[in-house]
Amino acid sequence: MRADGAFAQPASTLVLMFLGLIMAPITTYLYAAHASWTWMYLVNPEAVPSFAILPLVALHSATVLLGWYVGARLILAGRLMIAAYVSAAAAVVSLLGVLIFWNRLGRYGTYVEFEQHRALPIMEVKLGYVLVALTVGVVASAAFVAFELLLDSRRVKSH
Repeated sequence: MRADGAFAQPASTLVLMFLGLIMAPITTYLYAAHASWTWMYLVNPEAVPSFAILPLVALHSATVLLGWYVGARLILAGRLMIAAYVSAAAAVVSLLGVLIFWNRLGRYGTYVEFEQHRALPIMEVKLGYVLVALTVGVVASAAFVAFELLLDSRRVKSH
């Protein structure tokens, strides 16, 4: 981010690459290939129009973009501890969500199979292992982008 509050070219490029190469494809894949699981069996995906994937992916991308923007603003303003606390709070909320909804996230099947208590444990199907790999990839790439944003903010402040 530049001193005037706008993103510096390298930082904005990294964030957009993270969105375009990591988050949007993962979100699209999960909604398209594993719709019942992605909806956490709260909604029957057969009742949702297939074009609904577009605003859902856009919403996820906008949320991620907003998070990076707020984080970059906090770092540039010299509020690194606040940025760290906000990041930690987001991680805690995410983990709590997984724990609260584990009975849904930890099972895999169709909407009907889940309703009939026939959904399989997540690690008994390929998606469980895919999710482990996706999580490692997202965390590693997000850490890289965060590190680069931090370096970029230091370069901006020193000029």
